[in-house]
Amino acid sequence: MIKRFARDNRGVAAVEFALIAPIFLALILSLFETGWLMTKIALADNAVSSVGRSIYTGAALSDATITQDSLKEEICRQIVIIGDCENNIELEVITINSFNDIPTGGEVCRDSFNGGVQPVATYTPGQSQEISFVRACITTEIFSPFIGVGLGLPKNSNDRFEIISTIAFANEPF
Repeated sequence: MIKRFARDNRGVAAVEFALIAPIFLALILSLFETGWLMTKIALADNAVSSVGRSIYTGAALSDATITQDSLKEEICRQIVIIGDCENNIELEVITINSFNDIPTGGEVCRDSFNGGVQPVATYTPGQSQEISFVRACITTEIFSPFIGVGLGLPKNSNDRFEIISTIAFANEPF
């Protein structure tokens, strides 16, 4: 009976599939996750560049309707694939002395999953010919934090990914 069981090769394909399928599925999910996050990052960079235009042209100083909140709304309007963007974005606008003084680290991020804490970010668009630095931090979900690319990404305490997009520019003479 044991010899007959050992020679029976029915179900070999099912065993091979059971061994290979989880690895293949993890690879496919990681590729999808990477593409999705790269799309979110590209949209965030483009949106921050777009709202930066209203700062370096002087519109943010001359138009009272352009505020920190309205710039956040404009960024979120351009990034349609990030759910609940309005509650998970923080925008910081500061002036710096030179391009060598661009801040690294110390990002101010908001996460609606941390109990409603809303950090305070500086909003100083700068005067004519000053150097402005704009930084937006948006927290978003990671679909598969336990496999592939999700394991290697920096996450906050709520297992959410922080997209940080920056731009620095010299304001035009206005």
